[in-house]
Amino acid sequence: MATTLFPLDLPEREWTEFDAAGFDRPVAGCIHRGTRPPDCGMPLGSVGSGCIDLEADGTWGLSTLFNSLNPRRGPLQVPVLGLCVGLQTWVLTTREVSRRRGILWMDLCRGGRQYQDPLPVREIHYWGHYPVADLEFVSEAPIRVGLRAWSPFLPGDVPASIAPGAVFEVHLRNDSDAAQHGTLACSFPGPSEAEAGTRRLRRRPLTGRLQGVAVSGRKAAYALGVLDEPAVRVGGDLGVEALSWACIAHDLPWAEHQPGTALAVDFDLAPGASRVIRFVLTWYSPQWQGSGNPAGSGNTYTHMYAAHYRSATAVARWLARHHADLLHRVLAWQQEVYAERDLPPWLRDGLVNILHQITETAVWGQARPPIGAWCRPEDGIFALNESPRWCPQMECIPCSFYGNLPLVYLFPELALSTLRAYQGYQYPSGAAPWVFGGVTTGTPPYELALPSPGYASRPQATLDGPCYVEMVDKLWQRTGDDAVLREFYASVKQNTAFTMNLRPGAGAAGIVSMPTDNLANDWFESCELFGIVPHIGGAHLAQLRLAGRMARAMGDEAFATQCEQWFNDGSQVLEQEAWAGTHYLLFHERETGKVSDVVMGYQLDGEWMARFHGLPGVFRSERVDQTLATLKTTSVALSPFGAVTFCKAEAAALTPADWDPGYWGAHGVHPPGTFMLAMTYAYRGQVEFGLELARRTVHEVVQRGWYWDWPVAIDALQGPRTGFDYYQNMVLWSLAAAARGQDLTGPCQAGGLVDRITRAAGAR
Repeated sequence: MATTLFPLDLPEREWTEFDAAGFDRPVAGCIHRGTRPPDCGMPLGSVGSGCIDLEADGTWGLSTLFNSLNPRRGPLQVPVLGLCVGLQTWVLTTREVSRRRGILWMDLCRGGRQYQDPLPVREIHYWGHYPVADLEFVSEAPIRVGLRAWSPFLPGDVPASIAPGAVFEVHLRNDSDAAQHGTLACSFPGPSEAEAGTRRLRRRPLTGRLQGVAVSGRKAAYALGVLDEPAVRVGGDLGVEALSWACIAHDLPWAEHQPGTALAVDFDLAPGASRVIRFVLTWYSPQWQGSGNPAGSGNTYTHMYAAHYRSATAVARWLARHHADLLHRVLAWQQEVYAERDLPPWLRDGLVNILHQITETAVWGQARPPIGAWCRPEDGIFALNESPRWCPQMECIPCSFYGNLPLVYLFPELALSTLRAYQGYQYPSGAAPWVFGGVTTGTPPYELALPSPGYASRPQATLDGPCYVEMVDKLWQRTGDDAVLREFYASVKQNTAFTMNLRPGAGAAGIVSMPTDNLANDWFESCELFGIVPHIGGAHLAQLRLAGRMARAMGDEAFATQCEQWFNDGSQVLEQEAWAGTHYLLFHERETGKVSDVVMGYQLDGEWMARFHGLPGVFRSERVDQTLATLKTTSVALSPFGAVTFCKAEAAALTPADWDPGYWGAHGVHPPGTFMLAMTYAYRGQVEFGLELARRTVHEVVQRGWYWDWPVAIDALQGPRTGFDYYQNMVLWSLAAAARGQDLTGPCQAGGLVDRITRAAGAR
C-alpha cells in the first residue's frame, strides 16, 4: 500500500515532528485542515516571480501572477483538481460545488451520457513548507489522492529562483481490491481581461514530453501541461460549474479564445498500485505598472525574470527537464533546517515558512527608464513591498531593517541590489530615503523610481539612518567582503553625520533625541514623542557602534574618533536623563519639561542591534537587566502572546487619559518587536525565556490562521489585526543566531546553517 506524503493523524495548528516523503530524517511542521482553513494558503511562486495562493480548502486563492498587485486578484475560490472514477466525480475541495446530492442526470449535449452529481472531499490535510505545499485529500473515492505542489525557491541560485512557475505532483493510490479506471483533471482560470489586455487569447498546443497548451494575450501568457503522459485532453477551465466537473471523464468545456484551461488525463491502476501525474504551470507577464493595477497608471517596469526566460513555454520546458533535480534540491535545503535539533520545532518550521513573504512582497525591476542610469543592468532594483494589501509601498526602510536578513543570508546579490538603490537615492543632506515609492508619500504603491524621505508632515529621518547603516553592515558582515564596505562607506559616513545633527543646538542631547521641533516619527509611528527618546537614542548609539567599526576598517581614524565621542556624549545624556529607576522613560524633553513614564515594550531595540552585529551593547549593562526584568512584569505580562507595545509603569493597560498610542492601542503586540525583545533576553543569558516569548507570538499567528499572511500588529483582546503580509516579520531568521548566543555571522560560518542550506540547494 502506498504511503501518504505525511501522517494524517497529526494535531491541527500545533507543531510536531514526523516523517514525510522525500526526507530521510523527521521534519518539523504544523498541519492545517480544509474544513478549518487559514485565512490564506501558502503561495506558489519564487523570487520576484508573482505568486498564487494554494488554499487549504483545495482552491486557488489570491493571485499576482499577471501583475494584479494592488489590489490583488481574488481570492479566486476555484477548485484546482478533480477525480472521476466510474460515474462519480470528486472535486478535490472542501467547498460545495453543487446543491444536488446522490442523483443521476443526463446531458443531451454530450450524447445523452449520464453523470453523477460531483462531490467535494470530506477533508484536506494541509502541510505547507514553503515553497512546497503537501495536501492529502480524504473522500469516499476508491483512489486516494495526495498533492505535492512546489516552486523552485533555491537559496543561492538566483536564476532558478526567479523562474515563474510551479509543479503539481498528484499522487494516485489504489488501495482497493479491484483495478480502477479513472480521470484526473486540473483547472486553471487564467488571466482576467485586464491582466491579459484582451478578451481573445491565443492558444497553441504543447507537444512532446510536455503536453498541454500555451495561452497568450497582449500583456500576459501562461502554459499548462502534463509531463510524460501519452494522451492529454485540453479544454477551457472548469470553474465552479458542477456539470463541467462531472463530465471530465469524457468532455471538457469549449476553450477557443478563453482565458482558462483544464487538462484531463485518464489512468488505470491495478489493486495496490500507485502512480504520480505531474502538471506544470508557468506564467509570463513581463511588465507591471507603478499603480500595481494592470489596467492602471504609473511608470512601467520590467520584471527581471524576463531577462532570463523568454516565454511561459520556455519556463515550462525548463521545469519539465529539471523538475526532479529541482525538487530534490528544495527538499535538501529544507532538510538542513529541520536537522537543527538544538532549535525548537516551531522555530525550524518558522524559518522555512516565513520565507514565503519574499514571494508575496518582492518585485525585481530591470535597469530601464524611469530607473536612473546609476542602476546596473546586472542589479536592476530588487525591492520588497511593506504590506501589499494594507500599506503598499516599496522598500519602507525600517521594514527591510527588520526583515531583509533572509535575503542577506540566502540571496546576498539581491540585498546588494537594494542597497545600491538606497545609495542611489540618498539625498545631498545625507538622509536615506524612506521608500522608493508608495502610499505614505502620496505616490503609486509599486513605483521604484519615486523615492521620498517619508510622510510630508512628519518625515522618518530620525531612524532611517540607523536602518540604512545597519543594512550595509549586515551585508558586509555576512559576506566578509570588504568591497561592500568600500562601496558604501562614504554614504554611511555622510548619513551618520546627518543623523547625529538632526537637533542642532541641543548639544549632546541631540544625539539621542527627536529632531528639531519633534517633527518626526519613530518606527512606532502615529504617537507623540518629545526630546530625548531612549528607543530612538538607543538606535542612534547602535548606528555609531556600526559606523565606528566601519571607519576603523577603512582607516578613517578621525571619523572613528568622532563616532566614539558622539557615542559617549549621547550615552551619558541618555543614562542621566532618561532612566526611570526600573526602566527607561518613553521621552524627556528638557526644554519644555515634558516627561512620560509610559513603558515601551521595545525600548531596548538598539541593544539588540549592536549585539546582533557582534558589538557591545549601547545601554548600561545592569540597566538592561533591570529593564528586562521590568518588562516581564509589564509589557510581557499584559499579553499572552508577546509584549504589548506601550503600557503603564504600574503594569496596567493604558487608558485614553494616559497617553495616545495611536493605532498600536492599549493591547497591541508587534511581532517583529517581540522577536527583537526575545533575542535581547537571549543575549543576556535568558535563552529559554526568550525563545518561549517568541514561540507564543508565532503560535498566536498560527492559531488565528495567519501563518501565510503575517500582520504588523495583533490585538491582545482578540480584536482585528493590523496589516497583511508584513515582511518585517522575517526578522524571525535572526533567532537562529541569537538562540545560540551568536552574532549574525554565526550561521554563515563553514558548517553553519546558512552555509549548509546554500550548499544543499546548490547540489546537482
